[in-house]
Amino acid sequence: MKTIFKKFTKPYFVLVLSIAALPGLVNGEPQSLSSVNTDKNSTKPALKDSVRDKKTDFATLIALTLENGKESKIGSNLAPIIGLSKSMPMKKQEVNLSSNPHLREERAYYLIYENIDGTASKTAPKRTECAYLVRIRISGLDKTTRYFKTDLKGKLVKAVLSQAKLEGNGKGVKGSGVKTELDIDSPEVKETFEAEMKFWLKDWLTKQNQTAKPA
Repeated sequence: MKTIFKKFTKPYFVLVLSIAALPGLVNGEPQSLSSVNTDKNSTKPALKDSVRDKKTDFATLIALTLENGKESKIGSNLAPIIGLSKSMPMKKQEVNLSSNPHLREERAYYLIYENIDGTASKTAPKRTECAYLVRIRISGLDKTTRYFKTDLKGKLVKAVLSQAKLEGNGKGVKGSGVKTELDIDSPEVKETFEAEMKFWLKDWLTKQNQTAKPA
């Protein structure tokens, strides 16, 4: 099962959006938010604990996005480019990194889902499918977007570079798009992906936790 569900009626499940409860379960097993380092001779977290913490943080990111992410969808033109078989709904988080009107940079997190009952209702129980870490850079009329597709545990499964020209109104010039599938095992892709993961799982989540704390 790809995400945390509460039994509803067979064979369907109702998604539980409890942020407090979700990090305690990863892969169906109880997990703590912090793990004890089993290597007494090292000050660094044990590798197993580090992987567990990453999965827990990713589960928290999923829960937050399901709860307060912006409703949107992946269109039928973009879907096959980034590894989806069809247009699908999503919830997303977006962060603007630049106030320079001539150089726009953004980070985004897309959580792709389907309604279990097959309807378009916003209140229907959801089945999450996958996620994307997205980095967007617009310089003048040139747009570059990197899509890092992950499974629901945060493992990188696909990376795509998309480049396109824009018109003066910000819309893409038809036929200008160029897609390049990237090698997910290359050092450069791994480094870029880890930088995006660090932003969402550390910087962004830390900010959300600080905002949520009572004054």
